[in-house]
Amino acid sequence: MYWIIYCLFLVIGLILGGLFIKSNPHHQLRVNITLLFLSLFLTCMGVEFLFKVFFAQSDAFRYTLASRNWYDRYWEENSLGYRDVEWTADMLAGKTKVMVVGDSFAAGSGIEYPEDRFANQLGANLGNEYAIMVVASPGWDTIDEVQAIVEYPYTPDILVLSYYINDIEGVAYESGAQRPQIRTDPPLGLNWLVKNSYAMNFLYWRLVRFGPQEWASIYWNDWLLRIVNDPEIRWRHRQELLTIVEGAKAQQIPMVLVVFPNLAAIEASEPMVQPVIDLFVEYDVPVLDTRPILQQHDPADTMVNAIDSHPNEMINEEVAEALYQLLLEHAVIE
Repeated sequence: MYWIIYCLFLVIGLILGGLFIKSNPHHQLRVNITLLFLSLFLTCMGVEFLFKVFFAQSDAFRYTLASRNWYDRYWEENSLGYRDVEWTADMLAGKTKVMVVGDSFAAGSGIEYPEDRFANQLGANLGNEYAIMVVASPGWDTIDEVQAIVEYPYTPDILVLSYYINDIEGVAYESGAQRPQIRTDPPLGLNWLVKNSYAMNFLYWRLVRFGPQEWASIYWNDWLLRIVNDPEIRWRHRQELLTIVEGAKAQQIPMVLVVFPNLAAIEASEPMVQPVIDLFVEYDVPVLDTRPILQQHDPADTMVNAIDSHPNEMINEEVAEALYQLLLEHAVIE
């Protein structure tokens, strides 16, 4: 449908411009004005074509058209809905199965090629005797991860849980907490154009993000900090995390935890990060706290891009190396 509308505008513009010039061949001013508008029209159509075909950029919120381009180009899923290999029993036979469970950080949002994720790079360090099964999806909370572990067709020999500070949101929703609306929809007059034009969509969302972002403060202070400090939500979140810990222990599956803060606010993530680390340490689960890794770099150098705060390939590589050393240190691997 997009290409039909695009071609329709292009053809109508060319026809109308040609007819107007033909009907007024001796009126130079009208001819010049017509040619000017026709040139502007063709330029706009050319810019639109470039943004549609060539511009793809991941976005933390996934609702820009450039982000849709990015996911169409780089995101492929297996039959289970994961950005992973289509594992079979024959492929896994004789291998140590390492399951990496998590949300967009584990799935590799913003990472163009799956082999650059920390999970896959860990697999490269481990070698061919190991199989890395990535069970992760953007937007997952701990509730989703518990269900995914239980329903996955293959039982892991090693479990790696990737935790991000907003994984508590699922239990908050179940407790009746309402997340604030942070999306800024276009004005009614621009709504159709922004939603359907790749060039206008890019321009609009760049302008929306220009300057201080009030919605970021609302999300952080009025939502995330509030639910983290709510005793009932915090207790219920602890129980769902313990479901994973105790389930792994019951099946004698070695487990490690990888914890990510907000890459743009590492110190401010303390209230969300430290209680989770303390819980897993209490139950003798090895923990990789990624904050020391991230603090070695400027925040701008750790993220995928200016509008996507997921960790980039460099950070994924460093996390994979630290995770490999943690597994060796705790004799999870030999």
